[in-house]
Amino acid sequence: MNLVSNLICHNNRGDFLPELTFTEDYEVWRRSNPDDPVFGPIVKHTWHVDGVQIERLNQRNDPLYELPDATGFLLCEHVERSDNLVLLDVYGKERVRLAMPWQLTQRPTSQSAGYPSRFLGLTTPWDNPKTGQLGKFAVLAWVEYAGDYAFELDWKTGQFLWGYFLERG
Repeated sequence: MNLVSNLICHNNRGDFLPELTFTEDYEVWRRSNPDDPVFGPIVKHTWHVDGVQIERLNQRNDPLYELPDATGFLLCEHVERSDNLVLLDVYGKERVRLAMPWQLTQRPTSQSAGYPSRFLGLTTPWDNPKTGQLGKFAVLAWVEYAGDYAFELDWKTGQFLWGYFLERG
């Protein structure tokens, strides 16, 4: 099976940091670049599959996350549409585009299906509110008429398993 390795984020100034150790490496980068406190925007990602380097340009500074099993990526597009979350294969090609799972909100309404509802990126996994099952891979979304949600995603099937309402406080 082909797997992703060595995901690298490249900014618009020619700097690059490995995604795996981004937080730690960012602190080192920041100390050596005191006049540029922000690393981004991320204009390109590179990675390897079976020893071959793959490159994906990133003109909108979209967040790209390697899947936990290295079988591809989760892309959160900065576009005005509610299906802005995409599962990509190891080569960066679209595998499935995910629609807003408004049915998993506390008060489901089909009006929540469209924009301005949108996905925002990854978040801390939350437990299933009905069963207590521990979450593993969650995406953050703002759902019109419902609020902020963490949706548990099975990245292998592209199915959302449950939604967890995030209260602001």
